[in-house]
Amino acid sequence: MEAATSVVPVNGVTHPRVRTLRRRLIGAVLAVAAGWMCAAAATPPAAPLADELRQFADRTVAGSAGDMEITVGEVDPRLKLAPCARYEPFVPPGARLWGRSTLGVRCVEGADWTVYVPIQVRVYAAALVAARPLARNQPLSADDVRVERVELTANSNSVLTPNDEYAGGRLTRSVAPGEPITRALLRAPAVVQPGDAVRVIVGGPGFRIAADGKALTMGADGQSVQVALAGGHFVTGVARPGRVIEVK
Repeated sequence: MEAATSVVPVNGVTHPRVRTLRRRLIGAVLAVAAGWMCAAAATPPAAPLADELRQFADRTVAGSAGDMEITVGEVDPRLKLAPCARYEPFVPPGARLWGRSTLGVRCVEGADWTVYVPIQVRVYAAALVAARPLARNQPLSADDVRVERVELTANSNSVLTPNDEYAGGRLTRSVAPGEPITRALLRAPAVVQPGDAVRVIVGGPGFRIAADGKALTMGADGQSVQVALAGGHFVTGVARPGRVIEVK
């Protein structure tokens, strides 16, 4: 192994080997600095980007009932992006800014890249929750619910608000106290029961015929019901309040 030696300038002149090492060292430092500068120019600044994405999400979901909280994630720091003079956010196809979602950011000037940023949109509003334990198939009444502030985005189904009609709807399963009442939990109240005497209305362009019949199946308003008519005939129509069956 070559012994280490110290090189001292002779008459103010540095040894050629020392000059070579110095040039290599300076070159390495400049290369690292250039890399840092390119990385800083390539990646959108975190704070301005988050603010821009938050404002974009707020505009996109504007009109939703309730208070919104928007949390924006960060661009993956492992990505190597070319410098971009201008970028713009967008909603990816099929995505919905509701709960956990994703926003896209694409460079539109200076480069050609697209990245995706995680985002979470929370919406809070007054909604109906169970006031006590509720049994399956129980018809819902005003005494069964109370109003609470609920995170709407935490529920996959639409939550009922105090302005929604629900009286008489039957629960499709049991509900625990404090659980939000969603539309999927309610079955519309039946306006026709099997065995009910019904009035069958047959209508068309320029004519209207009425006949008596007996309901064979149960139906809520707007649902199809089978009816037996006199003489052994059967028809299918749409149930309406007042035990009326419309046939078109």
